[in-house]
Amino acid sequence: MPDGTPNTPTEIVHVKTRSVSCDGGNGAYGHPKVYLKITGAQITCPYCSKLFILEPGSVDHSH
Repeated sequence: MPDGTPNTPTEIVHVKTRSVSCDGGNGAYGHPKVYLKITGAQITCPYCSKLFILEPGSVDHSH
């Protein structure tokens, strides 16, 4: 952010897979759908700052 304030998540979502998608919600007021891959324990959407947290013990079944 221009004023130096850190991005705080707009929403926190707990997921069971490493592959997630985000469109910002709110229909036409959202953002382009992006597909994100969680490589550690969490990832933040670059458009809306939604935070996706991988649940402990989750298994990745994607290829």
